[in-house]
Amino acid sequence: MKFRALMQDPMYMREFQAIAATLAKLAKDCVMILGSRQMHFIVNEDQSSTASPLVWASIAADEYFPEYRMEAARPDQEYIVLGMSSANLGRALSVLRGGGVNSCKLKLQRIQFPCISVIASVLLSSSTEAREVVHDVPVTIIPASDWPAYVVPRVPSSQLALSLPSLRLLRSLIDKLKNVSPSLEFQANNDGELNVIATSEMSTVTSRFKKLLLRSGDVSQQGASCSVDSKKASAFFGALQLPNDELTIGIDREHTIHLQIDVRQDVVLHSILPAVCF
Repeated sequence: MKFRALMQDPMYMREFQAIAATLAKLAKDCVMILGSRQMHFIVNEDQSSTASPLVWASIAADEYFPEYRMEAARPDQEYIVLGMSSANLGRALSVLRGGGVNSCKLKLQRIQFPCISVIASVLLSSSTEAREVVHDVPVTIIPASDWPAYVVPRVPSSQLALSLPSLRLLRSLIDKLKNVSPSLEFQANNDGELNVIATSEMSTVTSRFKKLLLRSGDVSQQGASCSVDSKKASAFFGALQLPNDELTIGIDREHTIHLQIDVRQDVVLHSILPAVCF
């Protein structure tokens, strides 16, 4: 099997690094699924922590990589599936945050162990010549027999989806509300109104957002609501390292809340928060 990809645009490199940094804040490990035209990262719920949400990122290869080559182990296989430390990947890509990075290569190779080598060409201020900064991220090659356990999650259907232009405001709000109630209720209607409600024995706190863009909705229904774990919601928002400020919230009534950040047209970060009952 072979994999090699090249990034050259500074903005795309910083976005790619920000996605990896977000995943690193959510869980110790992640799964990297390499297809012929798409790359996926999946962070599933950490069994040692009840506050870790399901998060995944889908990246169209031609958005970030002018050169992208993937060859699976066998002709009948469509993917390469790798397990790795989210923290190690985040540290390896941290070089992309600074200036002077001309390019970055990702390469699957075996040195003393299977690894994804992150090879950045960096121009230092004290030199006129670029030097290579190399980080080898150990990976576990997951055999095809185990792939059913690592399927890219499906985006759930939503009765109602609203676009929220102020991600920072919602992040700050949820960080405070998690200390009020163990669950948060999201209520939305077709008029573009979103209510976030935290209820405790002493009080009920309602935060209202109005005139939001309606992405999708069921005209036969007036609205939709769903209650989710406040710590999982806070963990997702607190981990975000992306500069994007727009978020789409989709509510599948009494089942899930789907959070979606469109980094660009074919580069999307998703999270699913399951409904809770108290």
